[in-house]
Amino acid sequence: MKKMGVLPLAFTYVGCFLGAGFVSGQELWQFFGAFGGLGFLGFAVAVALFVFFGVVLMRLTQMTGYTELDHLLVPWEKVAWLRKAAGVITALFLFGVVVLMSAGVGAMLQQLFDVPAWIGSAVFTVIVAIVAIFGVSGMVNAFSSLIPILVIATLIFAIAAWGKFDTALLKEMTIVNENPLMPNWFIAALTFVAYNLLGGIGIMVPVGPLIKKKSTVFGGMILSGVMLIFVAYCILSSVAIYPPSVEQELPMVAVASVLRPIFGNIYGVLLALAMFCNSLASLVALMTYLKQKVSFVARREKPVLLIFAVVVWAGSLFGFGDIIGVIFPIFGYLSIIFLVTMVIHFIQRSRKGKEEK
Repeated sequence: MKKMGVLPLAFTYVGCFLGAGFVSGQELWQFFGAFGGLGFLGFAVAVALFVFFGVVLMRLTQMTGYTELDHLLVPWEKVAWLRKAAGVITALFLFGVVVLMSAGVGAMLQQLFDVPAWIGSAVFTVIVAIVAIFGVSGMVNAFSSLIPILVIATLIFAIAAWGKFDTALLKEMTIVNENPLMPNWFIAALTFVAYNLLGGIGIMVPVGPLIKKKSTVFGGMILSGVMLIFVAYCILSSVAIYPPSVEQELPMVAVASVLRPIFGNIYGVLLALAMFCNSLASLVALMTYLKQKVSFVARREKPVLLIFAVVVWAGSLFGFGDIIGVIFPIFGYLSIIFLVTMVIHFIQRSRKGKEEK
């Protein structure tokens, strides 16, 4: 790909977040729905931050020409340990996302078809590892094709849910959060943004060289924000008006299955596509970073991918909901410092550009 326009950029950025946790409703419920009506406000705040940091990241890649995420996150060459920490933490998180996607597929196949979770996770992981060989261009093309389908599909299922269940329950949503890592809706929104951006930055850095215009950055980020709000409202409202769904590993699959059994299977397929996109993007970003830093990985990419597939499968056996509720908030707190240093880097570069002019 020589350059990227507004739509592909928006679809790719949205694809960073529409993974198993988001599209299934599990992630959205734990971080927002559990806070009742305030959860919707929390997500609006989260989207504003997504757009802001997305613009900062893409503009920073344009101004610096950097393709290494640790150099973008930490501007100070003399603080080498902080750069290494940024790279290691991001790499671990990207790896964790692949594990989560694999766990999500396993949970979905078991919930819908009674297939043992470990078998579904194993097959999914192998397929992702094979496709990851095609790199960044394959990832962008996949997002541009599949994200519009996911956006439209969530609207269709939400309309069906609004017609079947009592929408008055939306006004009766109360705070049921019991996670000590997220004491209130604002902290939940911040940690949600932080850990998602930790993975999103790793995914979007290799995309940076494909964006040539400043207007593309602003247009793509704003459009992505609109799509995220749209999809999140469809999912959160559907889960909220069918309370039994929140007891399931995959709430939206439960909602779709109640509408009609075949709908549950269809939503399961859509969810698998979302998991595939997010897992593929994270693995491509992880391999891109490791190839920049470790010569052995650059020389032996296929064997390394095979080893990753085995370790990912083993990690997925810990369970889908547990990974979201515990591991993600911890990474969220860790990544906040690197979002701050990235903004400092952006300010420094902007000032330098003005001085040069």
